Amino acid sequence: MPHASSRERLSYLLDLAAQGAEGRAALLDELARLLVDWPADYVQAMRGPFEALFEKTAREATPEMRAALAERLADHDELPVALLNEFFLDASPAARAHILKRNAALDEPDGAPPRKADPRALVAAARRTVNGAFLDVFAHALSLQPALADAILADAEAMAVACRGAGIDRAAYSAIALLTASALADFENIPLNAAARLVAFWQARN
Repeated sequence: MPHASSRERLSYLLDLAAQGAEGRAALLDELARLLVDWPADYVQAMRGPFEALFEKTAREATPEMRAALAERLADHDELPVALLNEFFLDASPAARAHILKRNAALDEPDGAPPRKADPRALVAAARRTVNGAFLDVFAHALSLQPALADAILADAEAMAVACRGAGIDRAAYSAIALLTASALADFENIPLNAAARLVAFWQARN
C-alpha cells in the first residue's frame, strides 16, 4: 500500500492480523519494513500502534520467524530497545550482543526497575529440587511466567542475563548453574544495566 495514509495502512494490517497464522508472515514483513523505513508523511505519534501490533504478532510467531526478525532488525538503532528485547531469546549471538549493547547505552529505565531475587534461597532450592522442580522456584523468585522461565533456564546466556539482572551475584549464579547442569556463560562481561533492563522487560510480560 505505497500511497495509503497511516490510518489506512493500520486498518489493512489489522485485517492481516485477523487472519491469524495464515497472514502472520506477511504482517510481520510489512510491519518490519514500515518501522525501519518510516514514511516521511506519517506522524511519529502513529508509530505506537504499529509497534504494539508488531510486538503482539511477534510473540505469536514461530521461533524460526522470530530468529529471522532478530537478524533483520537488531542493528536498526532507530527501533525502540523494548521492541528488540522481544527477540533476545531467539536471536543469534551477534544479534544478542547488539541488543545488550543497545540496552547498556540507555541510562534511564523504561519503567519500574527489576524485582530482585534472593541468591541464597535460589541456591538452596537448586540443591534440594530435582526432576525440573527448580523451574517453579526460579519463575517465582524472578517474577517470570513459567514458560518464559523455562526458556531462560534452557539457555545458558539468557540464564546468566536473568541472574545478573535480578541481583544474583557471581558465586550464587555459578552454584545455580552447576546444580542445575547448566553451562556457565560469561557472567561478568554482561553489562549490569543491560541485564537489569532485560529482566524488567521479561517481568513486565506477566
